[in-house]
Amino acid sequence: MDFLNLFPYSNVLAACGAILGLCFWYYSQAYKYWKNRGIPYVEPEMFFGNTKEFFLMRTPFAQTFEKLYQKLQGHNYGGVFSLLKPILLLRDPELIKNFMIKDFSHFHDRTGVVDKVNNPLSQHLFNLQGNTWRKLRIKLSPTFTSGKIKMMFLLMKECAEEMSEHLKDSAKNGECLEWKDVAANYTTDVIGTCAFGMQFNAIQDPNSELRVLGRKLVGTPTWPKLRTLRRMVVSMFPVLAPLLDAQFPSKAVSDSFLKTVKEIVDLREKNNIKRKDFMQLLIQLKNEGRVEEDNEIMLNGEEQRNGHQKTEVYEDDLKMTDDLLAAQVFVFFVGGFETSSTTISFCLQELAMNPDVQHRLQEEIDSVLRETGGEVTYEAIHKMKYLDQVMSETLRKYPPLGILFRKCTKTYTIPGTEKTIDAGTDVFIPILALHYDPKYFPQPNRFDPDRFREENKNQIPHYAYLPFGEGPRICIGMRFGMVQVKLGLVALLRHYEFKVCEKTNIPLRIDPKSFLTAPLGGIWLQITNRSTPVDQ
Repeated sequence: MDFLNLFPYSNVLAACGAILGLCFWYYSQAYKYWKNRGIPYVEPEMFFGNTKEFFLMRTPFAQTFEKLYQKLQGHNYGGVFSLLKPILLLRDPELIKNFMIKDFSHFHDRTGVVDKVNNPLSQHLFNLQGNTWRKLRIKLSPTFTSGKIKMMFLLMKECAEEMSEHLKDSAKNGECLEWKDVAANYTTDVIGTCAFGMQFNAIQDPNSELRVLGRKLVGTPTWPKLRTLRRMVVSMFPVLAPLLDAQFPSKAVSDSFLKTVKEIVDLREKNNIKRKDFMQLLIQLKNEGRVEEDNEIMLNGEEQRNGHQKTEVYEDDLKMTDDLLAAQVFVFFVGGFETSSTTISFCLQELAMNPDVQHRLQEEIDSVLRETGGEVTYEAIHKMKYLDQVMSETLRKYPPLGILFRKCTKTYTIPGTEKTIDAGTDVFIPILALHYDPKYFPQPNRFDPDRFREENKNQIPHYAYLPFGEGPRICIGMRFGMVQVKLGLVALLRHYEFKVCEKTNIPLRIDPKSFLTAPLGGIWLQITNRSTPVDQ
């Protein structure tokens, strides 16, 4: 009798064995993808492909692909797998140039998922594809010209000065502070005033509304292992993102953000309130279909003057709806406060660990500000050449986004070969790996701003240094972000010095749970008043 009772369990075990066998066979066939195409590849592990360390949150995303980049040494490109998904990894700057510029028509889309119904904030410029992206990019480009950024300069400057003033007591007492958070308070206030047209006072109140929202968007989840499981499922089946609450941002945050933006737009429109900020430019775009020009426009990744056709630039078949407007404010907020705050804090750590660089930069700041009577102006910021070098080296070591994503939109033959890439294939450009390749940057772990002196930077292959991307999809907010970061650094360094303290993390590690480049454990540094008097 007992023997007979075993049969149902035997059937279950047999069924499970068959399913496992089928899965093994399916994975084995899938992992022959690159081999069947004659493309060099890194041997994958069952189920995880080549991204096990990332999905288990042991290694940051960009560093995972840096290791794969190294394994493909000797090849200009190679195949890897993220779970089951085949990815072409590019290694050669000239080949990268082809993909990003010359053959852009094959790779104009990123790999993001746009879901207008379940996730309205996903339809932002970073995610959008095809014609919709092109039309919106052309419409938004005039909002990020030098003239428009200069228009917002005073708003940013007020936030920088407020941050500096707020730190007086801390400097007097020589306190050790966590600078990622301090910088995020500053950049949150900048984005608050330039994007929302509102004072959120994050510098004075770190628990202000917008600052709390920022932490929710980029903070570590309560259950990181659950996020890992959802991340793996959504990676294979993107349509399940709404069901698993794996969309970014979450539905609760998305609903709150949409409500806030709509209230601000309604208030401005009903009361005819106008400010010199990003929100006003978007409202103008919504109501008039265009933004007033200041004789410059960003087109195809480069600034051109009066050389475009207005009929091409202002296309009326793409309407700036409330949701589309909110999505652009959202990506401006996330990109503006998080990436700039990490850049500021990474830079301060490097300056603290390299006091000779810090003092040299302070001398330049002093010299330029003496010429302006101590006034920080838009022109003064751009005269600081060594500050440019320090920023460039910071972005080399800590690019905010360590990987560029592209999707092949139509069958493509790799230049100089007969190898083809199928439409729909993901293509990754490993920025971090390129930035740490000693072939392009000798002693890559060393912080050396002189790499970017005029006589030296021309020796760097252009497409080996890509902190903001390149080509038509170059970061549209690049110049805004650079001005915001430079203003913050000048406001701090003209008055204060930064030193390592007992809490400083050496060596600095990158958080494996963060998609963007973020420090693990924060950036702790001591702030003191400058030891030499400031003569301005």
